[in-house]
Amino acid sequence: MSKILTKKKIPLGRYRHYKGNEYEVIGLATHSETQEAMVVYRPLYGEGGLWVRPAAMWNEILEKDGKIVRRFEYLTDKKVATEPELDTVALLQDLKTLLQIKTVNGDAGEITDEAPLGIGINEALNFVLLRGQSFGMRTKNCDGYCGYVEFGQGAELVAVTTHIDTVAVGEDWTVPPFDLTIDGDTIYGRGVLDDKGLTMVSLYALKELKEAKVSLGKRVRLIIGGDEEGGNWACMNRYKQTEEVPVYSFSPDSGYPAIFAEKGIMNIILEKELDYQTPALVFSGGSQINSVPDAAQAVFNGRTFEAKGKSAHAMEPEKGENAILKLAAILTAEGITHPILTLLERATTTGFGIDLSDSVSGALTLNPAIVQVDENKAVLRCDIRYPVTLKSSDVVAAIKKATADLGFCLEMDHDVKPLHVDKDSFLVTTLQQVYQECTGDMAEPMVSGGGTYARAFENSVAFGGGFPGEVNTCHQTDEFWSIESLEKNFEIIVKALAVLAQ
Repeated sequence: MSKILTKKKIPLGRYRHYKGNEYEVIGLATHSETQEAMVVYRPLYGEGGLWVRPAAMWNEILEKDGKIVRRFEYLTDKKVATEPELDTVALLQDLKTLLQIKTVNGDAGEITDEAPLGIGINEALNFVLLRGQSFGMRTKNCDGYCGYVEFGQGAELVAVTTHIDTVAVGEDWTVPPFDLTIDGDTIYGRGVLDDKGLTMVSLYALKELKEAKVSLGKRVRLIIGGDEEGGNWACMNRYKQTEEVPVYSFSPDSGYPAIFAEKGIMNIILEKELDYQTPALVFSGGSQINSVPDAAQAVFNGRTFEAKGKSAHAMEPEKGENAILKLAAILTAEGITHPILTLLERATTTGFGIDLSDSVSGALTLNPAIVQVDENKAVLRCDIRYPVTLKSSDVVAAIKKATADLGFCLEMDHDVKPLHVDKDSFLVTTLQQVYQECTGDMAEPMVSGGGTYARAFENSVAFGGGFPGEVNTCHQTDEFWSIESLEKNFEIIVKALAVLAQ
């Protein structure tokens, strides 16, 4: 748990239990033996009496009969709020609906003229836009690629950018991936953190600003993309063809504090045609270029081999367990020889001659992500995150030199240049100030190996998502997020947009 997040306060006063009875909280206490925070309360029915209950249980949000509810709803009249107030129950109900729409990048249902990225992507876009309309805001669906929700007046525009497509689910989930599961303060589901959860948080942040009637000099827009995880960003390319570019924007698809630099992202393909003398090996593993593969399979001489790994985001491959590399080691240990096994044995930053770093953004990372081998061809696809001061052409040249003796052809399939915004710029310093005021954390701006929509526009950075010390479950099995973190993100995003839109 992040030290920055603190448990929500429980005000004294009148509450209603979700089953209907009412209670009064008269104080808070600490358990003498366990130091656990406790609520002291009395029933407002029957014989009354004094009771205690763990504070964590008092604050719980539950799902009952398909409806999300608070265990205890606060009823006492409130004074005018001085801080942003989030209707967490309503947001989670909307997030549940959004999670139930399958939006796996490249596997989101039928492709149509209205849904060029799949009918699931278009359905999810329309759901968010309809919620925006219900909040009294202007919306537009840009041909099924992306959309936006907007309010306010002014010649200039500020924006928060999110996405509703997800990576594939993978194996071994213990909860339904395409639904919202609530367990205490933790919510589970594919996209609950990356990035459907933050899409809904951002939408509710716009709603809060609009209803607060804060005096703003710029319009505020939520831009929602549908092709972030695929890497080609057809959504942002379509947006920029006809839509207004914000003067400032940020993407809550990474972490805190502000991310002033993002490493370059390149995908390479190493391919070799096989002749009849090559041992007959069938080998497959991985499905998503930007995820550590969690399963791989092979068949050799009638024997089947399998390996399980642990999925993780490609920007942090060390947090996963690569099933492709694991299976290659098993096959090699069995005495099997094959060009792909020799290549995989060399598929490290050292083996590829790319053990590189810089003082701004740190070390290059390599993720051998997808392998496909049959009797005719061997193909390995890799995701590489390279430092901001390096050139992708130098990385390619180094790999070609390190693998020249293996006979594989190398093609660069995808290259997104690094992002580097001055740490002393208005955008970074403003976001840093908001973060520091909301959290008390004085940490410096950071560098990330992730790729966010911050790269789509000038004057844009990643800002938001995970707090220092939080577990990053993006792209992992049983993806989860805490409600506490969700609510803190809401507060920060509201205040950041309010300052930028002055």
